[in-house]
Amino acid sequence: MVRGLLRHVPEVLVVDDGSDDRTSEVARAAGAKVLRRPLNGGKGRALRDGLALLLAEDWTHVAFVDGDGQHDPDDLPTLLAAARRGADFVVGSRLASPDGMPAKNRRANEMGDKVLSRMTGLPVEDGQSGFRLLSTDLLRQFRLTANRYAIENEMLIRASRRLRRFEVVPIRSIYNGGPRHYRPFRDTWVTAWLSVHFKTLDSDES
Repeated sequence: MVRGLLRHVPEVLVVDDGSDDRTSEVARAAGAKVLRRPLNGGKGRALRDGLALLLAEDWTHVAFVDGDGQHDPDDLPTLLAAARRGADFVVGSRLASPDGMPAKNRRANEMGDKVLSRMTGLPVEDGQSGFRLLSTDLLRQFRLTANRYAIENEMLIRASRRLRRFEVVPIRSIYNGGPRHYRPFRDTWVTAWLSVHFKTLDSDES
């Protein structure tokens, strides 16, 4: 994953969220910069810590890519092209070509997308996709708080009133049968309710 991404961007940051294997060592050997968290805090916490580091630097955009092999690094140019067209929030959608995606995952994503589209006023497709790209100008306008999978929904909700241009682009979806921590229906239900919280919180802070 790291070597593939480095074909398209100058730097890759891997957030090692308290793993007990050789994640950090292997990532560094592949050419990544590594932020090592001593304890597992969940996906949202890992993303927030990584963002804090990146937003202190001079990058114009940040691409988010799950490290579980579910995304193809060679799809990144598609997201970068949308950013060059002026999009400051780009989501890579696995639903554009869902072959290989388990039916329960697809149905859960579609349910979540309806909730997010209603809340944000955006044409959300695959709102839980971990493959996305945002401008740092946009990211600096709001503060993320989620610790787990709801981070993707919170990102969309908080960005929706601040972004200039939103795009959804097609990406491949790779399901190799490996272990997944995400539970489609249960976690979609939880993140949908948390989205209501984020929407209310964002309105109160504005």
